[in-house]
This record gives sequence, C-alpha cells and structure tokens, in this order.
Amino acid sequence: MFMKKGLSLCASAILLTACASGSHVVTGTQRAAIDVEVVKVYSEAPKTEYEVVGSIEASSSRGMTQQGRMDSAIEALKEEAAEIGANGIIVSNFPNHSGGISTQVSTGISGGSRGFSSGLGTGITIHPAAVKGTAVYVFDVAELPSIKNPTLTQ
Repeated sequence: MFMKKGLSLCASAILLTACASGSHVVTGTQRAAIDVEVVKVYSEAPKTEYEVVGSIEASSSRGMTQQGRMDSAIEALKEEAAEIGANGIIVSNFPNHSGGISTQVSTGISGGSRGFSSGLGTGITIHPAAVKGTAVYVFDVAELPSIKNPTLTQ
C-alpha cells in the first residue's frame, strides 16, 4: 500500500514539474500572430517561395517517453512561430537521442554505539528534448505575384 502511494506521489510530482519552453529571435519581417494550428513543420526547406521570419528553439520535459517530450517540444516551437506570424518551421535538428530519463537508487547503513540504521533513496531525472528551427512565412500560390504569359506573335 505504501509503495503504491509513493509511486503515485512520484508520478504526480513529475507531471506537475514537467514543462515546455521556447524562445525566438526575429531576423526578418514579423507578422501578426496567427493560430498555432496553421503552422506546418518541415524537415527541409519548402519547395515554394518563403521568407525567413526568425530563429526559434524550444525544449520540453513533458511526457513519459522520448517521443512524448519531442512532440511537446515541437508544439512549443510551433507556438513560438505562431507568435511572430510564421506559418512554417524548418527544423534544423531532430536529435536522435534528445531527452531521456535517468534513475538513481542509493542505500546506506550506518552503525554506532546506539545501534544500526539503514536507508534507501531513489531519484528520477527527466532530461528535456530540445529542438531548433527557422521560422518562415510560406507564401500561398494565390499570394505570389502572377506571371503574365507573353503573347506570341507570328
């Protein structure tokens, strides 16, 4: 019973202290903030015309798995991009081993004139997932200037 309470207390503490954070530096033209749902993530530069808005990065220790922490970091990255009006992110690093959990167990026994004492301690460290990218504004085909076809003369 005590073990179940201890584990649930530990899990609650992990969930309450887990967080995601991000930052940005505007290097291009900042636009009005947009809905985060509009922001697309690219692993390479989009094939259509785009403009660099800024540099962004985020990290997260939210999630019990490496994938969960990476997903949370990507969401924080999207929030940063949306805040500066970028509708796309070109991710510059998808680290293979970003984040992780370390566990520690320690024991101790001590003795003296008044008897013996022993102890057991455990610890969990959650290493955050970190990701960086370039915030971009990807132009819609309808927004691009139209190219007029020259008339052919014969």
